[in-house]
Amino acid sequence: MLGIGKGYRGKKATTVAGVPCQEWAAQEPHRHGIFTPETNPRAGLEKNYCRNPDGDVNGPWCYTTNPRKLFDYCDIPQCESSFDCGKPKVEPKKCPARVVGGCVATPHSWPWQVSLRRRSREHFCGGTLISPEWVLTAAHCLDSILGPSFYTVILGAHYEMAREASVQEIPVSRLFLEPSRADIALLKLSSPAVITDEVIPACLPSPNYVVADKTVCYITGWGETQGTFGVGRLKEARLPVIENKVCNRYEYLNGRVKSTELCAGDLAGGTDSCQGDSAAIFCQTSTFLCV
Repeated sequence: MLGIGKGYRGKKATTVAGVPCQEWAAQEPHRHGIFTPETNPRAGLEKNYCRNPDGDVNGPWCYTTNPRKLFDYCDIPQCESSFDCGKPKVEPKKCPARVVGGCVATPHSWPWQVSLRRRSREHFCGGTLISPEWVLTAAHCLDSILGPSFYTVILGAHYEMAREASVQEIPVSRLFLEPSRADIALLKLSSPAVITDEVIPACLPSPNYVVADKTVCYITGWGETQGTFGVGRLKEARLPVIENKVCNRYEYLNGRVKSTELCAGDLAGGTDSCQGDSAAIFCQTSTFLCV
């Protein structure tokens, strides 16, 4: 298992003492109502397998078949996290430049895509999974007054409503908004994301990496579509990188692009990220880099 095993979906069904587990749907020998397949449909409470539906720091557990002991923990070894960042299992559509405003993405072809939610449960900003426990987002998405307990991330979703079986919903445990003048923030997840075909981190570039002029990059998100198409589904749009000195010409952005910023898109307009996106831009080398 990884971390505290909240995402463990193995078939271990005995406690550390060797006692068989009681089925989660059963009410004998122990009656219970909090952790059942009905009350926790995404917790994997199948048969009598060890699980960690409440995020117990001691790891997966189960109700026991011993009438004198309500529950006990399971002996499940930790495993090393192994994955290839920036390599989706599903090939992205790579929406052609001629498609104005982008297009609906192939489901799960951007497996690092994150939907940020507040307690209202509505999507309000995008983010990028950069490791099993860390999400990168825009600092302006977060309210410095609200603590991390107000935020949750959704992973593995194609639809904004996030009802697919592949979805992982993980609370945020810490927020990092520094450096204060940069529009970036890091979110530490309360438990590691389970790496699946639908949930894979993007790669980060090496220090001082410079994206070359005319590199083809992409933005993704569920942001405001402004009356176009694809509402409620993840969209992607192709954005070629434009050299900063070109963007900073008087007739374009007139010096507003800083040396620490990247300029990408169509200078004539037509494709851009919108309210509710606010995530990263992804550029493909041998893998997809989050820049």
